[in-house]
Amino acid sequence: MSAGLLYALEMKLSLALALLAGTIAWAADPIPMDVKTGEWEYTVTSQMSGMPQAAAGKQMPQIPPEQLAKLPPEQRARIEAMMKQASGMASGQPTTTTTKRCVTKDDLAKLNPNVNKDQSCKMTVTSSSRNKQEVHMECELNGNKQTGTAVFEALSSESMKFNVQVAATNNGQPMNMTINGTSKWLGATCTE
Repeated sequence: MSAGLLYALEMKLSLALALLAGTIAWAADPIPMDVKTGEWEYTVTSQMSGMPQAAAGKQMPQIPPEQLAKLPPEQRARIEAMMKQASGMASGQPTTTTTKRCVTKDDLAKLNPNVNKDQSCKMTVTSSSRNKQEVHMECELNGNKQTGTAVFEALSSESMKFNVQVAATNNGQPMNMTINGTSKWLGATCTE
């Protein structure tokens, strides 16, 4: 699995965490989490092991400096932070990011089943209650398989914690990713 592929997987997982899950295969309707809608702040720490160092450096996508210079400062800062995070993660270092996301009643009710439109990942809710969701995921990206579990727990209507464990192989070499995070409700009105 290339660093670019792992970066794409981490970005998909980060988005999935922000929305509480990705494309879901339903055995039954899940019970929505008992949390408030509105703007939430997510702090996510990711760590990966098993990535060959040679692959980590040479396959990281690069953006030419002249292209970065054309971007608005805020967008450039976000892109540079994402690239730095992906590089650190590919080298096995834990990386932490904080993002904001607007969560709607529809997101909570449906676990937003249209996040992963390319259908490369199948996610199945294995347990669902008003304060805890457990999801099993299976992905096939560029011929490499990944499997994992995600657990989301509402500590109150204004705070959550989550854990995602992903196992993968790259040419027979095992690779693992752990994502831990917390989220807190900021308010009923979203700023974006």
